[in-house]
Amino acid sequence: MQQSCAEMRKIMNEYPNQYPSKCYNETNAFGITREEKEERACHFRLFSLPSIIYALFYTFCLYKNASGITYPFFIGGTLFYFFLSLKKLGISAKKDSVFYVISIMLLGISTFCTDNLNIIFMNKLGIFLLTFILFIHNFFADTLWNLLKYGFAILQTILGSLILIGRPFSDFIFYREINKENGNIKKHYAIYIFIGILISIPLTTFILLLLCSADAVFYHLFQGLSFSAFVYWLINHFTGLCFSMLFSFFSSYCILTFLKKKSIREEISDKRTGEPLIAITFTSILSVIYFLFSAVQIIYLFAGKGDIPSTYAYPDTYASRYSSYAREGYFQLLFVCMINLFLVLICLNRFKENKALKVILTIISLCTYIMMASSAMRMIMYIRYYDLTFLRIFVLWSLVVIFFIMTGILFYIYKKDFPLCKYCITIVTILYIGFSFSHPDYFIAKYNISQIFADEDYESDRYLYWDSSPKKCHYDTDYLIGLSADAAPAILHPETLSALINGPEKYDRWKKYWSLEYGFESSKPNRWMEYYAQNIDDYIRKIEKEGYKIRTFNLSRFAAKKYTDLYHMALFTKNKCPLFYCLI
Repeated sequence: MQQSCAEMRKIMNEYPNQYPSKCYNETNAFGITREEKEERACHFRLFSLPSIIYALFYTFCLYKNASGITYPFFIGGTLFYFFLSLKKLGISAKKDSVFYVISIMLLGISTFCTDNLNIIFMNKLGIFLLTFILFIHNFFADTLWNLLKYGFAILQTILGSLILIGRPFSDFIFYREINKENGNIKKHYAIYIFIGILISIPLTTFILLLLCSADAVFYHLFQGLSFSAFVYWLINHFTGLCFSMLFSFFSSYCILTFLKKKSIREEISDKRTGEPLIAITFTSILSVIYFLFSAVQIIYLFAGKGDIPSTYAYPDTYASRYSSYAREGYFQLLFVCMINLFLVLICLNRFKENKALKVILTIISLCTYIMMASSAMRMIMYIRYYDLTFLRIFVLWSLVVIFFIMTGILFYIYKKDFPLCKYCITIVTILYIGFSFSHPDYFIAKYNISQIFADEDYESDRYLYWDSSPKKCHYDTDYLIGLSADAAPAILHPETLSALINGPEKYDRWKKYWSLEYGFESSKPNRWMEYYAQNIDDYIRKIEKEGYKIRTFNLSRFAAKKYTDLYHMALFTKNKCPLFYCLI
């Protein structure tokens, strides 16, 4: 087992005759002491080779592969590299790190199980934040830290690592100097081999191209061995591969170097120095406004009492005016809820403790609950009229998150030792993991298709805005076509195909209306589903070609491919035997 830097210095002090070099306190021309040189040389010895191996592993897993089967393995490898580094530094991992490890692993698995680009992006953002929180948590005493402090710590770590981008080179120089001074002639052949390979790749590629162009026999020799294809691939991917390896090597090495320095201040000062009367004044005004607004929501929206304003005179029935009123303002209310959340936190952390201020902040928090209910009700009603989209589902999920965070803030108002930061991180992580595994695109397709067959009258109030014609938004096949592979089990299921192709008379009227009146050929069921299946097939083929099939294997895309194959088979069977197709 490799020894830590501190252990190495202890041995050198005990056996000075074996290390007859300069005194530790002696400085060189750059003001670096012998002890610092020893420390940096030891750091290079401990982390250079693991960082190189991690860079190769990172590139293999993630190069042109954003959501394949290698992603969970990449997450596992990253965590292994981190905890191995902690062990080499003599730092014991904190017990509550288990939550972060499990959460990061679940997000990695979720990325492999979905094809929704929004989910994949948010998964990677969550992995990024949780990984940095895990790193910082194990290097620093962060018990009293808040979310703002964590945010600054993450930013400081990133910027500090960028500043240290030249450290691997200088550490390598010190490493060689120390070895020479101590008479240590041991060579690390793996590092030298790695450097040699990096140098040989562009040189070999260039020379082979010249030789192949200079002699036809030589060219055909390698062409028969498919070497020319390899050279072409190498040229095509060389830049990306090099960037991926260099990025991962310098990132892993420099981040560990920065965290080891412990340049982030652990202690946080009490910033509750503001005059509470200021906060009481503006929060009182806001609380009165929020109270009036909440009363309006209870009377007009929840209870359905009172007269709807004249601005909703069209449509002329009360039910239609109420529906039009209720389907507005959910995004504005969501934004106000978020403002209230941050407002309460700022007042709690920037102004002196005051009982009156606590009461006012409690009122604002309770009014926020009513606003959240109002926004959720408006959104649900809007979904009933205009179907599901990813954004609408995400809005409802955000309201649930705000609800739980606001509950934690209510505890924090009256109990200052409540671990609000840890609570927020935990609750957001758990709720998001559930959301990421839910496959929203599947439920969007399932719900929206079910609405096509909903037993509703065309002349109902919901269509009055559309001059009694079928509502285009209600049958937005263009949105369904753009859904990810997650939606394939809902769109291309045999029962769905049969129902859409041989659907009810109402759907036939809609299909005929839109295709004849507006020329929307893609609105025909046998057309838009064909477009969807073709889009998924082309997308999967492109990913597998760029990143290779084995590496890019994704559970959602694998399931979708089965459904697209079934659809093409059913389409072929229909052309050959229409009766059979009607029975699928």
